[in-house]
Order: sequence, then C-alpha cells, then structure tokens
Amino acid sequence: MTFLNPLVLFGTLAAAIPVILHLLNLRKLRTIEFSTLRFLKELQQTKIRKLKIRQLLLLIIRTLLVLLLVLAFARPAFRGALLGTIGGNAHSSVVFIVDDSFSMSASDERGELLKQSKDNILKLIDLLTEGDEVFLLKLSDLPDATISPATHDFRSLRKIVSDISISSVTRQLNDAIRLSSKLLSESRNANKEVYVISDMQQTLFTEMLASQNQSSQSLFDANVKFFLVNLGTGGSANVAIDSVEVKTTLVEKDKPVNVFTSIRNFSGNVQQNYVVSVFLEGVRVAQNSVRLDPWGSATLDFSITPKKSGFVKGYVELETDAVEQDNRRYFTIHVPEKISVAVVSNSQNESRFTMLALRSGDNQEGHALFDIKQTTAKDFQFLDLNKFDVLVVSFPDGLTLSSVDKIKNFVSGGGGLVLFPSSNYKKDEMSKALLSALSIPQVERVVGNEQAISSLSFKEIDYDHPLFATVFEKNQTTSTQNKLNVESPSILKTLVRTAGKEAHTIISLSDGSAFFSEHQLGSGKILFYSAAPTLSWSDFPVKGIFVPLMYRSVVYTSSRGKTQYTFTTGDEPVVNLQNVPIALMSGTFKLISPDGMEELVSQSSENTKQTSTQRQGSGLSIGLKKMTQSGFYQLNNQNELLTMIAVNTNKNESDGRKIESDELAKFWKQFGIELTAITTLDKPEDVQTTVTQSRFGVELWKHCLALALMLALLEMFIARDSRKEMQQMFAAAQQG
Repeated sequence: MTFLNPLVLFGTLAAAIPVILHLLNLRKLRTIEFSTLRFLKELQQTKIRKLKIRQLLLLIIRTLLVLLLVLAFARPAFRGALLGTIGGNAHSSVVFIVDDSFSMSASDERGELLKQSKDNILKLIDLLTEGDEVFLLKLSDLPDATISPATHDFRSLRKIVSDISISSVTRQLNDAIRLSSKLLSESRNANKEVYVISDMQQTLFTEMLASQNQSSQSLFDANVKFFLVNLGTGGSANVAIDSVEVKTTLVEKDKPVNVFTSIRNFSGNVQQNYVVSVFLEGVRVAQNSVRLDPWGSATLDFSITPKKSGFVKGYVELETDAVEQDNRRYFTIHVPEKISVAVVSNSQNESRFTMLALRSGDNQEGHALFDIKQTTAKDFQFLDLNKFDVLVVSFPDGLTLSSVDKIKNFVSGGGGLVLFPSSNYKKDEMSKALLSALSIPQVERVVGNEQAISSLSFKEIDYDHPLFATVFEKNQTTSTQNKLNVESPSILKTLVRTAGKEAHTIISLSDGSAFFSEHQLGSGKILFYSAAPTLSWSDFPVKGIFVPLMYRSVVYTSSRGKTQYTFTTGDEPVVNLQNVPIALMSGTFKLISPDGMEELVSQSSENTKQTSTQRQGSGLSIGLKKMTQSGFYQLNNQNELLTMIAVNTNKNESDGRKIESDELAKFWKQFGIELTAITTLDKPEDVQTTVTQSRFGVELWKHCLALALMLALLEMFIARDSRKEMQQMFAAAQQG
C-alpha cells in the first residue's frame, strides 16, 4: 500500500483529541444525592459498568473516525493484478510520447510503423476511465511544445491520435523525457505512466548518449512506470541522399555549374545501378547511376546549366524505396541577372582596359550582365553606393577620408571591391589610410621604372580558387612547382606587399610578393591587384588572362545579399540579408512555405515568441519560426523576392538501425530511471493485459470515507443512547 498524499498523514495526530477529551472528562466529579446507600451499591454493580463500556466504545469510534478521515485525504492505494482487475478504480496520469519522424513511414509485416503506433495508443486509451488524465507529446513539436492542460476527453483524444501524420522534423527523445517529468511531478494520481511509442532507432538517443553530463539524478519518483512500445525490425532497405553541395561559386546563366552529391545505403543489401537524377525548376537536367555496397556510400558529380537568372530551384532525387522523405534533397542557385558596378579612376584612359574587360560579356542582343557607371575619385563622394554591388577602384588619386569611410562601410556591409593602384600611385598617407580601413597590410614599397626590376613574373597560381575553376587549369606534372598554362605578363612596375595572415594569395610573383590576393571585411569580399591596369605598369591588360580574370573578379565579389541558405527541418533560422534596397527594408515581410502557406513577418514586432525582424547595420536580419516542411521557402517584401531558402530533412533520420540494449540502459541511467521501472511491449496483443497488471488496483479513500460515515452514525446512536440511560439512572437515584 502507498499514500498518494503522504503529508496529510501528519493529521493522524488529531486522533489524540478524543483520548484527551475522554481523560479530561474522567477528572470532572459530579455530586449526586441518594436517599440511601442501598441504591448507590445497586448502581455501582449494574449501571456504571455499562456506562464505562459505552464511553470506551465511543472513545474508540471517535478515534477511528478521525483516523479514517485523515486516511481518506492521504489517498491510500493498493497495487496488484488481482486488485486491478477487481477494483480498477485507481486514477492514472498518462504521457504518450509519439515518434512521428519520417523513419516511422517504413513498414514491416504488420504494416506502416506510424499506423501501428496509433493503433497501440488507441488500445491504451481503452484502458482509461473517468478521472484519468492524458498528455500527448509528439517529438516533432519539441523542444518548445506548448502543452495544454491534460485532457480528460478521450473521444477527442482518439480523433487527435487518428490525425497524427508523418513529420519532416526530427527530434531527440531526451527533451520529451524531461517534459514528461515536469508534467507528472504535478500529478496526484496513483498511476503515473510514460509510454514511448517509437521504432527506437539509435539516432533518437545520440545527443544524450554523446553528452558529457553523466549525472544520474532521478527526474521521476519511484511510482512512475515506463512502457516502451518497440515497433519495427529496423531492417528496412533504405537509400538516402546524404548531402548536396553546389561547388561552383561563380554562377552565370547558360554556364555549367558543378553539383556534388553523396548517397548512402542503409541496408545490408548491395544496390546495383541505383538511379540518381538532378532537377532544375522541376525539369530533369542530369541523371546517373551508382553502385552502393551494404552500409556503404558513393559520390557523384553532375554538371548542370541554369537557363534563367535569379534564384533557381534545384533538387537531387533517388528512386522510390522504403522511406520516401530522404529520397530528395533541395538546393538553390542564384544566377545574377544584373550586377551594378561603379568604376572609379582618375581618368577614363586609366580604366580603359578595365571597361573593355567588363563589357566583353555583352551579347549581340544587347544583354549585358554588368550595369556599369564610370566616375572619377573626385565625384565619388556624390555616388549613392546603395545602388551598386561592386566597386572597381584605382587609388589613392582624389580620395578623401570621407571617401575612405564610405568604401569601408560599403564593403563591411557586404559590397564587393576590386582594388588597383592608380597609374601614378604613391605611398602616401591617403593610401595608408585606405588600406588600414580595409584591414589590408600596408605596401612595403613600389618597384619598377625608377627602380629597375629584373624580370618579375608569375610564380604560383592557386588554380583551386573559384576564380579559376572551369576556366584555367593546372598542368599535371611531377614538378614540385605548379607549371602554368597561362602566359605570365611582363611586370614593369608593382607594389611589393604581403597578403597577410588572414588573407589569401591567389597569384604570387617570382620575388615572393603577392600580385593578386583576396581579403575579407565584414560580409564583403576584396580582390587586390598589385599592378595598375595600364601598360605603363605591365602588359597584363593585353594578356589572355586579364579579361576573364577581371570579368570573374566582379562576379565573384558581387554576392552580397545573394546567399543560398540551406537549413534543416525544425530549425528556427536567422537570415541576414545585405544590400537590400531601402524601399524593401521596412514594412511587412512575407514567408511563403513549400505548401503555399503565407506567414507575415512584421519588422516592428517585438514579441520574442513570434517572428521578429531587425535591421542590423546596412543589412537586414530576420528571425523565422520553426521550419516544419522540406522544400523551398520564399521571403518576400512588396511582392519582391528577397531570398530563397532550401530546407531539407535531418540526414541522421535515414539510419533506421535500432539502439543496442546496453546503450539504451545508459540512456535511462542518465535520467536516474531504474530498469525495473521499464516494461517493453513487443506484442500488440499483450499491451492491455501488461499495463492493467502493472497498475495500482484500488484507491481506498472512498472506502475510508464510507467507513467514517458509518462510524459517525454509530457514534451518534451510541452517544444518544448513553445520554438517555444516564438520565434514567440519575432519576432513579433521586427517587430512591
């Protein structure tokens, strides 16, 4: 037997009250006048004995009455299969933890795992009676599930259970266990039960098992029972896309883009000629097949060509298998439609070769990727940089300190900068100020012309850099140095400098100095050339490498605000947008989910629980709610597309292998749960019998109240009879 409200047992001290009152009554002496001693002797022998017995009986009844009332409020209960079958009136607090992740869409000989899960829950609901309470926790709702008060409406509960569907969101079990502890700690029912209905795949427990916190402090009291409804065999033949990555950094319309994908086989069978396809805007653009060893993986590279500008939707897709949700993985490509470029130099002649290179991409139809504005350094202060994506600057002629700050803010906010020295460059305070503002190491010296230089040329080129991908290639040779297949220009004059520890040298010269380097400032990119784009410094502008390198330099640095976001279902991401037009940085934002549902996001919202939008610096930071669907989300403002977001399922969910028993024991131990409190329900037909036998059979508070009522009536009857008899005794004594 156990007591559900044990603190009330302190009330048993009140049972001493009738005893104390009885003892106090014995000390009170009452004078009774008798006519003769003969009547006193008769009373002693007959009446007084009866009175003492009745008083003792009343004492016992009153004491038991107090004890029974206290016990009723303490709620005693008996456990046992027999009592559970006969009585069955002990109330229960039940938590159903339902695994609704997409691995539950697999099937075995009993059918789909999620359907089996719902059938088992409905059987368990049949065991509930009036007064029981139920909490239903779906893993996909965690960890921020809003829990309503426990339901007592089992008809509605059945409808909710029947409507449970597969979710793309994957969550670990530990959050549900902690929440169950909180819910049951507030219950006062005799039976406290937690049901975990899942395929018990190992990845469901990974986070907790990998945790360094090995504390085994118990979250549950000893009366809580755990039931594991273990579904499936874990042997479904499943092949999944592990990852997709767009390798090409510089993306242009009608130019090939390299897409890398990894495929994994989560089964013990060899998969021959497994078909993998790539789609752009819903159209298949590439296909290949792969062989997968048991529990093995393989990689594929696809070359695809986007036929439109702007954000392009793409996905890699597999054949149909046991689990459909991991057979497709989404990605986005941003193909620039127009790049606004400001070319800043001392004169048009100084930027002549730069302009020719940038206009080389214009086609016969008049379409041009670059929208170019040419200006001088003196007029730079009047230029609205919010209208441009990239600056091509020859410095320091005509630049002022305010212009330096303007360039710094532009780049740190995500703008691109292609930097050249001017043709009459001098190492002065203004050039130092610009490089310092851009966090670029200072120029050591300028060599050439007055200081003769001996045949400087290209020494090494980083052909792995995105600027050279698919355009220039490195000769395969056994030499320790890279053999160039591009002709090195003759360097007549150059800046002697190093790129610095936080930068990357793309082309180095034969004297070891940096000719072409990449730098980062804030969210913007900087490409720094050491020679002016004029023939007085080198013949670089007339070499074959100049035009494609100049063209791709502008495309490469123009990516601000065009990030291809990829998230996992269940994430609550923050997207940071740069170079958003001022007209689109205020008002109401709209997030369109893959199923077409629209969610309004207000910039002025201060509700931390809802989506909030906040301007940061020159960009825009937007926090989104949980993304529950896989596919493409669109963020719009005033019907203008700001960004496209690809959301994919958690790749760990594809591995359906079950957790080993020793690992499962470690999991429960970290919550302080004894294995004796856990019952595994492997056979659906035995679920109801096993649960019924484990429960407390009867709560005795109703019985205690009934007995107390009976004793109260008996006390009233005996007390009244006792008073009547005493009155008769006194009357007889006085008459005698």
